[in-house]
Amino acid sequence: MKNINFNYLFLPLLFLISPVWADNNFAVTDFELLDLTLRLSDPKKAAEIDAQEQEKIKMIDTLIRKGITDTEGYTMLHVSAEDRNKADKSIGYLFDCAKCSADLGREYNADYILIGRLHKPTYLFSYIIVRVFDVKANRLIKEYRTEAKGKPSKSVPGAIDNILIKIRNDIPH
Repeated sequence: MKNINFNYLFLPLLFLISPVWADNNFAVTDFELLDLTLRLSDPKKAAEIDAQEQEKIKMIDTLIRKGITDTEGYTMLHVSAEDRNKADKSIGYLFDCAKCSADLGREYNADYILIGRLHKPTYLFSYIIVRVFDVKANRLIKEYRTEAKGKPSKSVPGAIDNILIKIRNDIPH
């Protein structure tokens, strides 16, 4: 008889404590490129620069996903390119629209959705910008921005590490 009463006392506590053990689910989309530089007249050089930017985006995507996956208490959910393209009406739509991003995150049962952009205002440097949206509240939690200039193999990993440190500090895990 005592065991039954004892279990009834602690069962509600278990439900109160369990959310602490649950991971935060992050839906992560591929980064988009917002290139504001003037188009070069040399098509070969333009194609070379475009290829470099695509490689930089792949590096950013890989590093941010690995960083979220490797963080204890976070679960990374990859948003397919097809789903992102269906939800993204044009460049910047998901990036700027909290409700639209949250709707996409809900399709993946995520707590948060991470939308990223490589913003290139000049050929000399670019900004890596990450926005984290709260899926349940339909709101932007925080924007993280860092500058990347120089060799991507050196500048991008450091920039992504800085963003991940800030995310980990701001979002409990």
